Amino acid sequence: MEYKGRNSNNGHKVMTIIICAITLWLGSNSVYSKELLDVPVGISPVMSSAAMFIAKERGYFEQQGLNVIINPFKASGAKMVPFLATGQLLVAGGNINAGMYNAIAHDIPIKIVSDKGTVSPGHGYLGLIVRKDHVDSGRYKSFKDLKGMTMAVTAKGVSQQIVTELYLKKAGLKPDDIKLVYLAYQDMNIALANKSIDATVQIEPLVAAVVSKNIAVRVAGNDEIYPNQQSAAIFYSPVFIEKHPEQAKAFMVAYVKGLRDYNDGFEKQQGKDDIIDILTKHTRIRDKSVYQSVVPVGLNPDGMVNMLSLKSDARWYTDKGFIKHLPDIDTIVDLSFARHAVQVLGPYKP
Repeated sequence: MEYKGRNSNNGHKVMTIIICAITLWLGSNSVYSKELLDVPVGISPVMSSAAMFIAKERGYFEQQGLNVIINPFKASGAKMVPFLATGQLLVAGGNINAGMYNAIAHDIPIKIVSDKGTVSPGHGYLGLIVRKDHVDSGRYKSFKDLKGMTMAVTAKGVSQQIVTELYLKKAGLKPDDIKLVYLAYQDMNIALANKSIDATVQIEPLVAAVVSKNIAVRVAGNDEIYPNQQSAAIFYSPVFIEKHPEQAKAFMVAYVKGLRDYNDGFEKQQGKDDIIDILTKHTRIRDKSVYQSVVPVGLNPDGMVNMLSLKSDARWYTDKGFIKHLPDIDTIVDLSFARHAVQVLGPYKP
């Protein structure tokens, strides 16, 4: 009897130890037991979306408790606005556009929260390209030869259209001197190849791709005609900010890490090949060699945006009648999320 008692006590001790070990293990791995918040993100499959793709592939969003679901948009920011307004997208990244400002004017408080593409000097990732046959034949020699051509932008009232007019203005031309059509970025190269358009302001890596195929010639970078334009940005849906404020902060921490990895790769040449691998997975251009000739995107490693450019372009949208009233950029831009990310991550070391 005494022997059986000791055996029973030992059994209880062993079981207690096992239960404690399991409890400790579950506690130490609680991050895995938490359900990730689904965050639908709308974004174009282009090079300026690099930070989003990097953060997704390297698990930065999951580390912050987020399951980011990337929804590719052929066109850019304007097409995403209705989905942001309803919360079908919690985050979007695209070019600055009048549609967003019109939504805000109708009491839908979409916020600009971070950089997604600044055309800083040396970062003309958006550029003017002209069909190669026009260049070879002498039909195109300078900006003034854009007269009479058919050109494309992604939508009415977008940042790309502002630059198109600046190219015309530089040569003393007016918007009526060209025919303007609306195409998604990837469709522009197809239209150049089948000669249904003559020229366009295109984005990387689609610029490098169409040039490599001898379909078009890059004749200028947007940084030459409008340096430091805030061409694209990250937008937060009001649903994300109001219902998930902590996750909105967490999202930006992951995104800024992606911004910094991009800068390490394309500015410092540190880990560039790995970044290119990610880009070939998420963009339409699978040929890695194309990325060796791209003009890099200007992406602020702290997520900051150019307020002066945003205000100037907002005036253009208003003057052109795309929006009725001049938007208050100071209230539309909310950089508190990016500043929080910098506080968490520390300052970026160039």
